Amino acid sequence: MSRTEKKIAALTKEIEQKNALLSDLAQKVKEERRRDDTRKKIIYGAAFLAYANALSPENTEKAYAAVRKRITNKKDRQFLGLDSDETP
Repeated sequence: MSRTEKKIAALTKEIEQKNALLSDLAQKVKEERRRDDTRKKIIYGAAFLAYANALSPENTEKAYAAVRKRITNKKDRQFLGLDSDETP
């Protein structure tokens, strides 16, 4: 193997390693964004529950009804025990 061929092989190996590192980092960023999105949903959900529970019983029911109307995924509605006939 000539000197140039050895250099090409070494650079090719280095490129493959850098591409693998880049792929790993991209996957890590994707996971972090998903984790952050989940955390935001939990925080907003908890804040809504605290807000709704601070309302009068009548307004609490109105707040929950407004939220239930926005849950349109059939599996989500089934999981939450919501009547599928209430789907907007």
